[in-house]
Amino acid sequence: MGQQLFAGAMDVTWCRRLIAFAVLGLAGCATPPLERMQDAAGGLYGARSGVPGVTTSAVMVSASAADGETDPRVAALLAAPLTADAAVQVALLQNPRVQGLYAELGIARADLYDAVHLSNPVLGYVGLGGGGDGGRVDWSLSQNFTEIVFQRYRKQGAESRVLRAEQRVAGGLLGLEADVRSAYVRYVGSRTIAGLREHIAQDTGVSANYGQQLFAAGNINQLQLSRLREAADLARTEALRARSAEIGDRNALLTLLGLRSDARVEFAGEYALPEEQTPVLEELQRWALDNRLDLASAREALRFAEVARTHARRWRWLGESSIGVATEHDGAFGAVPPETLVGPSASLALPLFNRGEGSVDRAQAAVQALGADVRALTLSIENDVATRVAELAAARAAFDVYRGKLVPEQRAIVAESRRQQNYMLIGAFEVLAAQAHQYAGYQAYIEALRDYWTARVDLARATGGRFPGFAGPGASGARVDPLTDLDPSFGAKP
Repeated sequence: MGQQLFAGAMDVTWCRRLIAFAVLGLAGCATPPLERMQDAAGGLYGARSGVPGVTTSAVMVSASAADGETDPRVAALLAAPLTADAAVQVALLQNPRVQGLYAELGIARADLYDAVHLSNPVLGYVGLGGGGDGGRVDWSLSQNFTEIVFQRYRKQGAESRVLRAEQRVAGGLLGLEADVRSAYVRYVGSRTIAGLREHIAQDTGVSANYGQQLFAAGNINQLQLSRLREAADLARTEALRARSAEIGDRNALLTLLGLRSDARVEFAGEYALPEEQTPVLEELQRWALDNRLDLASAREALRFAEVARTHARRWRWLGESSIGVATEHDGAFGAVPPETLVGPSASLALPLFNRGEGSVDRAQAAVQALGADVRALTLSIENDVATRVAELAAARAAFDVYRGKLVPEQRAIVAESRRQQNYMLIGAFEVLAAQAHQYAGYQAYIEALRDYWTARVDLARATGGRFPGFAGPGASGARVDPLTDLDPSFGAKP
């Protein structure tokens, strides 16, 4: 689409016309500042975040974080034990992943800038030397004319890409929040299980030492002593394994927070008890279809694809075209009195071989493909929400069984076993077996509470962030330390 526009030795009238033409072409070419796009992405995120009152200023990685240092706002958050909400805020401020997300907005803004600005005119020069009759010099300035015709369409396309970039950034922030919350729940669970396992190791160690005394006094035989020692050794290995899992989960959480493994961070580590009611499936499905940003982005892509299809059909006959002004100087090399000719120029590609059918077919195929993507994603979201609601209900039911029935029953079994041992109706190993079942039940209770909040986070992820009645671990309701909730005799964690 090269257009021959004047240059060189043009008269003032043509210069004025060119200036007016350029001003007209550049009208409405303002590109929004990057900060406005960042605010828009932050607003989309804040409307769906589970962190109460999160602001745009809390979703940008600072320069100090980029340099590997700790942001002062992060230091203030780390001064107190981190709740799940505070951990999310630290991640938003410190995790380099956020900086990578926001860089996408810079690319989208660059695309918008290129779309709303005309390409630069190209200055051309041709000098033809003659024999005795002199020569000729031609000047031209080329400018893409079709860009002017399609400028509004190109701007619409770039603005659509900007909106989708903002939605992707906000979706990425929601994904980071869900990752942090899930990692927080896992770490609290693994830390609690590690404390339980260390308590069990200490208990069985005391039993083994007492068994050694009984063996020395001749009250138990070698087989019984070996069983006590075996139980103690197994408990120690389980405690080591649990503590290793805790370290791994802690480091995974610190990675999401953008902190090193040696960072001095204390986590609140308490769970809220599960909520009484399970969310209504149909309500959550409707909510997800209205709030999932990936679906909104897919719908926006489909919308503009339909615009592009209409554009392709309307302009299918228009090929490469140009308008402009050209000057020609005959006798420029002195042999013939010079003569200057100035006038408009134009060119139009004739649709003889390519009538634009390929662009129309391509636009139609894009609409079909993107429409299929929207329908597939809609179905996937509805089914995913249904799965997460079922998982949440199952996790809540399991928790109720452990806390309301199984744990109290096992505690009663151990108490009765000890009473019967005192009356010499059963031996010490029956009591140890009952205690082993009780401890297994304790760990299952902790895992049930962990699984409930993990399912809750997964449901939030499936619905696109915060949903009606959303609450995070420890954000509302009664808060418990799982160990002391199991048995007050545990007291402080080991």
